[in-house]
Amino acid sequence: MVKLTMANRMDSWMRRFKIKSRIVVVLLVGLSLHLVLMLVIFNFYSYTYLQKDLYRHVVQTQRQIGLSVELMVDDIQMLFLRFLVNSDIYQIINNDSLPAADKELRIGAIIDGMLAQNDLVGNVIINTNDNMLYSYQSKEQMLEVPEALFIKRIQESSMPVVGEIKRDGDGNAYIPFGQQFRNFNTGQNIGVVIIYVREAALADLYSSSFTGIGYSFLTSSERIISHPDKRLLGNFLEENAPLRPGQKEGYRTWSDNGNSYIIATYPLNPRLETLGVSWEFTSVISSHKLLEGIAKGNRNALLFASVTFIVLLILSFYLAAKITRPLLNLKKKLSLFGKKDLAAVYEQRAQVDEIFQLENSYYQMVERISQLMLEKDEEKEKQRKAELTALQSQINPHFLYNTLDAIAWIARLKKQPDIERLISSLATFFRISLHKGDKFVTVDEEIRLVESFVTVEQMRFPNKFEIEYDIEESLRKVRILKLILQPIAENAIKHGISEKRGMGRIWIKGELLEDEIRFTVTDDGVGFANGATLSQAKEDVLFQSGYGLRNVDERIKLEYGPQYGLSISSTPGQGTTVTISLKKELPN
Repeated sequence: MVKLTMANRMDSWMRRFKIKSRIVVVLLVGLSLHLVLMLVIFNFYSYTYLQKDLYRHVVQTQRQIGLSVELMVDDIQMLFLRFLVNSDIYQIINNDSLPAADKELRIGAIIDGMLAQNDLVGNVIINTNDNMLYSYQSKEQMLEVPEALFIKRIQESSMPVVGEIKRDGDGNAYIPFGQQFRNFNTGQNIGVVIIYVREAALADLYSSSFTGIGYSFLTSSERIISHPDKRLLGNFLEENAPLRPGQKEGYRTWSDNGNSYIIATYPLNPRLETLGVSWEFTSVISSHKLLEGIAKGNRNALLFASVTFIVLLILSFYLAAKITRPLLNLKKKLSLFGKKDLAAVYEQRAQVDEIFQLENSYYQMVERISQLMLEKDEEKEKQRKAELTALQSQINPHFLYNTLDAIAWIARLKKQPDIERLISSLATFFRISLHKGDKFVTVDEEIRLVESFVTVEQMRFPNKFEIEYDIEESLRKVRILKLILQPIAENAIKHGISEKRGMGRIWIKGELLEDEIRFTVTDDGVGFANGATLSQAKEDVLFQSGYGLRNVDERIKLEYGPQYGLSISSTPGQGTTVTISLKKELPN
């Protein structure tokens, strides 16, 4: 019973939606869930397994390069051994009968034979205990005369010693390897042998390993001994330097300026420490470029899912349209009925699906048509009365304009300029204030209305007050509610200036603010102590002018909203300021 009730509720809830919508939603939800599940699985696999495979590939590449570097160090050690077992060199050095120049030529020839087609070595120097130098290169081409400190380190070490980076005149870098030179048979200490290994040959071993996605370099005791940027050779890496190699094999991540990098470290085989070599191979790889393939795959998968979703959306609408088309045809046929009374077959049901809509739409249509016809007749009658009223209201103003214009012409003919000016101002005042019944006028027209009224008042009260206008140019063509400045100016004259002794002044300012239009009307009249707001001011102050300040405030609030209107600030003996705020977005 409970299951049946739940099923009925679910069915009732589903029938609140259109059949076409139900079909589309069910198809889209099912297929979208399938696509989302596929994307989640693919994204998880790519970032879990493929990323680990890429990192593993980086480590394996480092190991292979590390093995190549280790073989190179072994080749250097084998070269040392060849020097130690070469008895010809001993005999030439110990042959006191040979001139020094002959010794240099013969030893140079022996070294040349040993280094034939060997691009690894740049130079070899034999420094004997009696300070004789025998070099593979000529003395003019020789990189350097070995430093005494470096020679001392070699003499005091039982293992090969790696010196600091040296450069030739062309800027090419070399890594010096030094070892004691002893007679292999007798153990006699003859001096030291220094092999200068070309840094470029060392860099060739790894330079192409991570092309396009990063770079690698070699360090020895935190000193850079090989690097793509040759300016960094010989530099120390501080303890907190981000690129400082780790103590163990592995990788870590590092971010710089929003870019993420993988820093992989591979310490060379510890057995090389017996040969004086304790190097670390470090690779700096851009995570974005390394994982670009995964990101591209995810983008393609997302694009495929988006295209698939659009196709499924179109397919869903197509299938839903095919299913609901018979019902739509039925609805179309019912809409053609206009003469037969269908009230007998009407049955109210709670469901809100297409069948219910088709049955109910007919009755709503008939009721709506009857209502519209009735409203149309009433609207025509109202329009006829409004047109008649408007026509009648236009007769009196035109008669008034013509009468005032006639009086003005008579005053001109009689050479009465004051009367002419007074009548012309009065005509302008009525013409703008009536303005064909419009509620809105431009700011320019509102100012002209005030000027006409002020002209009349100045004729009544000569030399009593002056008025100044400060209106922004951008505001002059804006349409505002009519008759909002004149009543305030009238109030300032009657209740502020007229009761003051001497000349008075009135300032009218208009400005276009960010969110509203604001006018201020300020006078230096007698002022009053009735409060700073309309709700606090006395009624006799607010209703003395033609329209009344409260009337203006109510008209503004009705037209623009309750947040707009008037505010009053007044001080006895100093004057009054009325601020008008209007909505910036005005009707056309």
